[in-house]
Amino acid sequence: MIVSFYARLRQAAPLLALVAALSTAFTARAQPAAPDLHCLLLPLDPALRVQQAGLILEAEVRDAQSFWDAGHRRLYTRHRLRVFSLLKGSVADTAGLVLITEGGRLGLTQQTLTNTLHLEPGQQGVFFLSPAPWPGLPAESGRLWTPFGSEQGFIGYSLADNTAREPFRTYPSIGAAFYQELAQLTGQPRRVLQPNPALRAAQALLQAPQGSLRTKAPSISDLQPAQLPAGVDAVLTIVGNDFGASRGSGFVEFKNADDGGATWVKARESDYVSWTPTRVQVRVPSAGEGRKPAGSGRVRLTTGGQLQTESPGTISIIYALTNVESTEGNLLARPNHVASNDSGGISFRFSANFRAQPAPGAAWRRALNTWRCQTGMNWRVGSSIASNAIADDGQNVVAFDNASDALPAQVLGRTTSYYSGCYDANRQVVFYVKEIDMQFDDAANFQFGPALAIGALRQIDFETVALHELGHAQQLSHLIQLGAVMHYAVQPGRNTRSLDPASDIAGGRRVLRERSFRQLGCGGAAMLPAPLIRFSARFAGGTGIVLSWATRDECFLSGFAVQRTNGVDTTAWQTVATPGAGQGSGQYQYVDQQLREGLHFYRLRLQRPDGSFDYTEATPVTSEGESPDFAIFPNPVQGERLYLQYPAPASGAVLFLMYDALGRLQRRTQTSARQGLNVLSLNVTGLSPGMYVLRWRDEQGQGGSRKFVRL
Repeated sequence: MIVSFYARLRQAAPLLALVAALSTAFTARAQPAAPDLHCLLLPLDPALRVQQAGLILEAEVRDAQSFWDAGHRRLYTRHRLRVFSLLKGSVADTAGLVLITEGGRLGLTQQTLTNTLHLEPGQQGVFFLSPAPWPGLPAESGRLWTPFGSEQGFIGYSLADNTAREPFRTYPSIGAAFYQELAQLTGQPRRVLQPNPALRAAQALLQAPQGSLRTKAPSISDLQPAQLPAGVDAVLTIVGNDFGASRGSGFVEFKNADDGGATWVKARESDYVSWTPTRVQVRVPSAGEGRKPAGSGRVRLTTGGQLQTESPGTISIIYALTNVESTEGNLLARPNHVASNDSGGISFRFSANFRAQPAPGAAWRRALNTWRCQTGMNWRVGSSIASNAIADDGQNVVAFDNASDALPAQVLGRTTSYYSGCYDANRQVVFYVKEIDMQFDDAANFQFGPALAIGALRQIDFETVALHELGHAQQLSHLIQLGAVMHYAVQPGRNTRSLDPASDIAGGRRVLRERSFRQLGCGGAAMLPAPLIRFSARFAGGTGIVLSWATRDECFLSGFAVQRTNGVDTTAWQTVATPGAGQGSGQYQYVDQQLREGLHFYRLRLQRPDGSFDYTEATPVTSEGESPDFAIFPNPVQGERLYLQYPAPASGAVLFLMYDALGRLQRRTQTSARQGLNVLSLNVTGLSPGMYVLRWRDEQGQGGSRKFVRL
């Protein structure tokens, strides 16, 4: 039988009773947050945390370096800590104590886990550490540690206002009372090992008279607009007075959506658009400093003179799209999904321990169908898998935890998103979702339904949390918006089994329409909009262009439109047929008998019940057949663009070189192509009239050439 954290917690009940009085005294002084679960976190008892931690210390994160485990299946991040003081245990190395966290970034590969501690260099706080339990970690000269309970094993400091915060508690001041309360739990006094100059400087600045810094404090009078999304470069305009002639060391902060606004999230350096004495414009981040999303609430502005003001009014973040950060930390990109199964979508597989219980699988399927039938996300449940492993293995697994792969203490579940990236023709990084795994605690007090969870029984509705975690899989971040599925918290007895149209659905639809239903250059083919599972267009001699498509479990669908271009211009589409949708699953076909010479494109438009549309990627077809050769058209070239019909053997970058009749290089261009037939547009502006040779070479070293005439 699997023994989870909760079973171990029940076994520890007598011990916990002994320390309950100390725990109560400690939490009475700390300011408790709302009783909601933060995503899928339950509050961790401070006394249990102290008892389980082998080492408790006050420290600063010096660095972060990600690495693969021995099996090259999981990423971890190694941090060195600068230790300032000791509250439990002993430590010899105060400059390089090694701490390991789950997830990381290495090159163009990333693994991000919900409900898991992420640390950045410069962060300070109190760490409750236990030995790192994972196999395959590199050998170190000393013991490897990890925060007990992951996110709840760290009390983070906010030096700007001398406060501290963990997921369910806030501390109004970092001072003698704070350390004394910790000492009451540990049973030993705090031992200072070396000074903490950053904390001292921040505290001194707060104690300095405000008039010595600046004579007039800033004020905010208006925020425009009042509603906007995060993570899509939406710009907030802050109107007021005395912001300073330039930003300098000033900054703007938003409420942290991950903790319901208990803490603040700074905008990144790249988010600032303009800064004047009366007007500041800043992009609203879904991955601000610390990779936290901006949430609804007030906005705080700090001037270059370090004077601070909060807005009297609030903003509403209607949805937040996940952003992926480059390893260098200087680029944020919205990832897209790619098709990874034979139905143009993504298949999840139930693990052995998850499939053994029918009720969890049924609830999870209901949650999946809710997203599929309200956003068009092409998800399905595939065949089960014997393994329970959560790892980078090419399988999208849904599993319960077990003794060998247990979730951190008081974590009911989490989603792991595996990202990979490539460089497009403009040398810009494109990230895509390579894989998604979900893991749930096997002994949590879940109500699997279809009956509703009951608050009096402290039941947690499994369909609600599955719906929320699938929102993360669809690449949505947390909100502070009660009633939305992506609201940061859930309470026992709360049943949220439908998506909010203005937030959950709108955000999910934007991810799909702008990213996942389009071919963005790497990772695989664009997803087909559900319920579509197949679409093809081919030339049939003596018949015309035959278009075929199929659907599965039709929902969120009113009808189709077959659309065609008259040439290579994929900005101008003509509707040639409007077949109606069927019921359940369908097989469809349409024959276009109006043959066009040369190359042109077809696509299928899906009309949704809400009046919106989704489109398949443009499919090229020629009247010569299904496997056209390389061809330049028009040839001779009269305008400023040359079009190359290019059947690429694999996706990737292609280098094009244009030589004149004397063999002199005249033009060098690099662009990206996807596997299959492409129509690539090359600029010939400035080329003199005459004969030219176009040569190309792809990333696999294959190439070719064609002649063309420039008129």
